[in-house]
Amino acid sequence: MKDRDKFEEVKPDMTPMIDVTFLLLIFFIVTLKFRVLEGRLDAALPKDRGAASSQVDEIEKVDILITVGNPGAMLPDPSTSTPNWPNGRLRHLRGRVLKVALGTNQFLVRTDIDENKDGFLDDLVKLGKALEPFDKDETPVTIDPRKGIVYSDVIAILDLVIQQGFLKVSFAGSLEND
Repeated sequence: MKDRDKFEEVKPDMTPMIDVTFLLLIFFIVTLKFRVLEGRLDAALPKDRGAASSQVDEIEKVDILITVGNPGAMLPDPSTSTPNWPNGRLRHLRGRVLKVALGTNQFLVRTDIDENKDGFLDDLVKLGKALEPFDKDETPVTIDPRKGIVYSDVIAILDLVIQQGFLKVSFAGSLEND
């Protein structure tokens, strides 16, 4: 065998290549200029302050606050009385009166449909008329029931709001006593 046929394994020195790679990496990191994404931050900033201030139209909204005027009493329904349960199987709140506030206007609404007298039904109609001038498509309505309000009270007001044609309805809740 000749010397030519002998293969000698050549191992290149990798240290200079690694050094050059790290130097290039450091060079690109140091010279890199980050773009500031100013356009994406405008949504979270107040519109009435800063260098590029603009006028924002105030969104008209309707807040309906429901509180209890008179809690009423839980009485049996006489139409469901049976010999087994003489007081009636179903119980209903009787004499319950709600205070419904729409802005500065206050309405008293009696929840007894069959006993709606003394102008309480008229106040529910007045509440509906007070909602008429608002833009039904764009105006958001918030129904805010407070302590002591039951599900049927909220549904009665919600039915009125939907009957008026409002599309954006939300609910707010509070742990406050008043």
